[in-house]
Amino acid sequence: MNKHIARSIQMALPLCLLAIAGPAAAHHSAAGYDMAKTLSADATLKEFRWGAPHSAVVFTIKGADGKSQDVTMGSATPGAFARQGFKPRDFRVGDKMKITWHPSKSGAVGGTLATITLADGRKFGDQEFGPGGSRAGGASADTQAENAQLPVGAAPQGPAGGQR
Repeated sequence: MNKHIARSIQMALPLCLLAIAGPAAAHHSAAGYDMAKTLSADATLKEFRWGAPHSAVVFTIKGADGKSQDVTMGSATPGAFARQGFKPRDFRVGDKMKITWHPSKSGAVGGTLATITLADGRKFGDQEFGPGGSRAGGASADTQAENAQLPVGAAPQGPAGGQR
């Protein structure tokens, strides 16, 4: 009897894992983002939602019309931030930083965060969607930041925020 149960579990376990893997792969899809395009801007942190399964960030940047514009982006897991030495207290409302992101294909403002460079020079790179990430073409953080573009119509904002 125990051999029969063990054999049934051995046969059922792979099927269960496959059933779980499909939705997980779809959840981690980059289909909604233009991964071939990376935008860059100087930003002010408006909100940081440190949470599972993914964090979310709201930045204020200069829009195409030169006016302040809020941009919401999906980001990495808290574990990804922690592995790179970041804690929630490292992200304070009002902090100035340089960001790069992959824009939404729908044309909506925002996208998925690729990098954050804090005022103290520390850089976070999303390991999945950011530089060198499995869905970002493998470019390094510095290469991806160098090739980043400003949002359409936006003017360079000094050495940290211009087109390169």
